Amino acid sequence: MSKLGKITIGISVTIVIGLIATFFFLRHLVTKSFPLTEGSITLPGLHGKVEIFRDDYAVPHLSAQDEHDLMFATGYVHAQDRLWQMDLMRRAAEGRLSEILGQPTVEYDKLFRTIDLVHVAQKISGEMHPKARQLLQDYSSGVNAFITTHQGQYPLEFDMLNYEPELWEPEHSILISRLTAWELNLAWWTDLTYGEIAASVPATKFQEIMPAFPDSVAVQAPSPALKKTLADIHAFLEVDRSYRDFFQLGSLEAGSNAWAVDSTKSLSGKPLLANDPHLPIPAPSRWYEIHLSAPGWNAAGVSLPGTPVIVIGHNDHLAWGLTNAMIDDADFYIEKTDSVNSHRYVFQKSTLAFQEHEEKILVKDADSVIITVRATNHGPIISDVHPSSMHRHADSSTQTPLLAMRWTGLDVSNELYGFYLMNKASTPAEFEQGVKEIGVPGQSVVYADTKGNIAYWTSGRIPIRGKHLPMVPMAGWTGENEWQGFIPFDRMPKRLNPREGFIASANQRIADNAYPYYISTLWEPPSRIERISQLLRSAEKFTVEDFKAFQQDLYSPYARDLVAALLVVYKDTSNADHETSEALNYLRNWDYRFTQTDIATTIFNSFFVHLLRNTYEDEMGEDVFHDFVFFAAIPYRVTGQLLASDSSSWFDNVKTEHVETKDDILRASLADALSELRTSLGMEMKNWRWGTIHTVTFKHPFGSRKPLDNIFNIGPFPLSGGGTTVNRSEYKFTSPYSVAVGASVREIVDLAHPDEAFMVITSGQSGQPLNQHYDDQTPLWLNGGYHQVTIDWDNIRRQHWQLLTLEP
Repeated sequence: MSKLGKITIGISVTIVIGLIATFFFLRHLVTKSFPLTEGSITLPGLHGKVEIFRDDYAVPHLSAQDEHDLMFATGYVHAQDRLWQMDLMRRAAEGRLSEILGQPTVEYDKLFRTIDLVHVAQKISGEMHPKARQLLQDYSSGVNAFITTHQGQYPLEFDMLNYEPELWEPEHSILISRLTAWELNLAWWTDLTYGEIAASVPATKFQEIMPAFPDSVAVQAPSPALKKTLADIHAFLEVDRSYRDFFQLGSLEAGSNAWAVDSTKSLSGKPLLANDPHLPIPAPSRWYEIHLSAPGWNAAGVSLPGTPVIVIGHNDHLAWGLTNAMIDDADFYIEKTDSVNSHRYVFQKSTLAFQEHEEKILVKDADSVIITVRATNHGPIISDVHPSSMHRHADSSTQTPLLAMRWTGLDVSNELYGFYLMNKASTPAEFEQGVKEIGVPGQSVVYADTKGNIAYWTSGRIPIRGKHLPMVPMAGWTGENEWQGFIPFDRMPKRLNPREGFIASANQRIADNAYPYYISTLWEPPSRIERISQLLRSAEKFTVEDFKAFQQDLYSPYARDLVAALLVVYKDTSNADHETSEALNYLRNWDYRFTQTDIATTIFNSFFVHLLRNTYEDEMGEDVFHDFVFFAAIPYRVTGQLLASDSSSWFDNVKTEHVETKDDILRASLADALSELRTSLGMEMKNWRWGTIHTVTFKHPFGSRKPLDNIFNIGPFPLSGGGTTVNRSEYKFTSPYSVAVGASVREIVDLAHPDEAFMVITSGQSGQPLNQHYDDQTPLWLNGGYHQVTIDWDNIRRQHWQLLTLEP
């Protein structure tokens, strides 16, 4: 062999060896953090042996001899599967993201330092029930047992960002709970958005797009004196929207379905319950399935990684589900700085000192950022988050009005203890004591038990207000707009064993005008509750299989009604072009089901997106319009209100000389939709299938960059459904049509068999890409499937599941 040949072979062998070595190095880098799920581990701090069985989907079933060991083991398995997710969430809530992510997250850190959830968590920790405090301490010990014994074996994200996790504290679990409440808080967004609208349109127009209020609340536009401040609040909304985009949290949506039928409407002779909370659907899933068992405690369901109890689930006696109660639990107050002393503000006839302190934000590979955080008696000054207002403190511009936020999530409440009581309850009365403890986020709680009871409670703290309009920022200096306490729990809407034999919750209005208190005006449109109620009246008795089909239902009453309004405009189509006539034929023959293969669904959704833009954007401007449609429930409802009237000035395009009517805007919106679809999907209308553009991708925070998206993201996949179907898959109106919100978990329980349930989450138990359980539930979720969960220990021990034993 020639010398050149030998060199070539040598180089080739070296390259191959290098590639093999690189492959095994990368494989080790990824798999080194995969959890040990079989064998035995000795851990100091345990009282006794804990058995952890993992089923075929890696759902852990924990059997402990006391609650201390159960919470310790819960912290340990959470850390095994979701440590980086837990760390990222606590850093977000602390305002410490920039320490690991650098300059791009400084504004998010300013936001959460200003809201000051850390101080809130400290207050809660100091005042919480002793049992809850002990649960958190034991849970933290379990998390820390994992952290301290796995140095060098942390998930891949820690290596990529070159840092290690800090030890877990009880306050970190409280922080994650409050961060979740913040992300589900709807009222603050609508208040600020309507403040922006009030500053930019005449009072008569403003009143037209107010969602219908209870009769007891006055509807009036804010005074002209307040409009200067209201016009400058977009930046705060933009920071929070950017935060949600960065962490793949989608648009501001918190809709959900939950329903239960009693024994008379169940073929098994015991109640049936179903729940599917609609939330942003990132990767990994926000939920972690788990089964907790110790003396007096045997419950399964989903938990939030970083917190130790089951949030939605069932035990030997009962099952429960949650939907957002859509309560108005936040207000904004415009404050006046004292004209003499910039460190004081005006309240009634005197001045008070701002609560002020400095915060130092450490920034990776950049200089630290120092901010001053201020608060009044109403709450934090959120207008300070706006970068342009950070410098106002040192000069005469301190006279600029400031915006303070009053939110129930900044008060002390004891959710952990409440869910602990719910996990262990065996009767409606015991369960109710747990519901009573939930302060934020406000929830509609649907319940069923083995005794045949079904029930509903409203949880959360709802402020008692006066007659002022609570959907725009108010004057804070007068003292006339203060909260007057909270609605007593025993006066909150609730139901027990209704005559119709079922209870259903789909974020609808939960009290009529006879109710003495204002709750909210943030309700979802009635499309889903109308359809669910129809389904629950469609037969005398139901089964688990029926409920599975109901959770997959794709019929939209909202689309039915809106298409009817559109077709009235096109009674005479003799002058319509061929493309418009073809589209109208699809709509006329539509069954209003949002299936992946449907053409009419595509046409309708594009039409609706353009209808929103053509109706509102000319008056609001692009920025305010984007804020208005970010929380979809409001534009859905308001647009329905406007279309129900004979005329509205909103339909006129103020940028043209011609005065447009409702019919003009409907026609223009259909034309715009057909033009868009022709460009994006081609000339052949038969190819405009909904699933082609309506896709879902479960996105990881690292998945926004190529080629990392191929490793960390799950998808895309075509998806059925829409924003007004029971099987909900909402997209952003400003960037259609990829799914941003969907069923984050599906749960069905037949109380004839309380030891089992049917569940599915969007991705999988593991938070680690390339682990087989990172996305193994996704095929089930996409195809309407479930896996069966058992809390029967005789059954569990008969299975050939992996068993990890934790020994003291």
